[in-house]
Amino acid sequence: MDLESLLPVIVVLMMAIVGTEISKAQLTASLRMRRALLGGTLGQLLLLPVLAVLVVWLLNPPPVLAGGLLLVAVSPGGVLSNYYCSVARLNVAFSITLTTVSGFVALVAMPLLFAAVVPAALGVEAFGVPVGDMTLRLLLFLLLPVAVGMTLRHFFPAAIEGGGRWLRASGLVLLALFLGLVFLEQRDAVAAMFGDAVRVTVAFTVLALVAGWLSGSFLRLNRTDRAVLAIEFGVRNVGIAALLALATFQQPEFAAFGALFVLLQAPVLILALLLRRHTPRIPAPGPRVG
Repeated sequence: MDLESLLPVIVVLMMAIVGTEISKAQLTASLRMRRALLGGTLGQLLLLPVLAVLVVWLLNPPPVLAGGLLLVAVSPGGVLSNYYCSVARLNVAFSITLTTVSGFVALVAMPLLFAAVVPAALGVEAFGVPVGDMTLRLLLFLLLPVAVGMTLRHFFPAAIEGGGRWLRASGLVLLALFLGLVFLEQRDAVAAMFGDAVRVTVAFTVLALVAGWLSGSFLRLNRTDRAVLAIEFGVRNVGIAALLALATFQQPEFAAFGALFVLLQAPVLILALLLRRHTPRIPAPGPRVG
């Protein structure tokens, strides 16, 4: 089977695993941070596409790579953000809730945002944006699997809790499989765009991390939750982006950039978390409730 046949299966399984991570107690606790959730979600929607357009204007990458970045930027938050927050011992429940809310909002926002930023960055005649097709695929491959995962956790909490470590490991294996398949099938495109992809990924990731941190400061979050918001801004759902790239736009190079984005972004995020750990702590007010 080729990448276009396997990728939908991989994405559906990954999204279902994300759904199993969301417990009712975690969701209830995080939803009390309504101001943080609303501000964090709107911040991603409004700021990330603008930052992507800015990077395209400043670095002037090839059109295929620019299109890949724009698609990644308007994608919902990625599940890897939850792993980064877990390793860094941050507020994982807040991270998972932000990722989930971002996914639900993406059903409406992602097609409209992409339709808006493509003309701004690449020109009106770059390519058409099939909003209806994007929305349908987001519903089938993002929202429904997450809902299935949440339902499984609701009805079989003991089994899901007991197999939590196995499920998380399975999610990482699926991600590795996705990356491997993309690199194997698009190895020539990956080699050709590697240098530009490094510049674009690092620039966008740094800007996204700063934007997330500043948004957390504006929302008066504590230092830990600012870090969560920064990671959520930086990490995107490249599985969904790659699926749309292949199935909707027939642009496998977009998917190749998405795979590179995950690998090239990792050192930047790890460095940012290390810098945070060694930065003197400054007391900050807690998040507002309401």
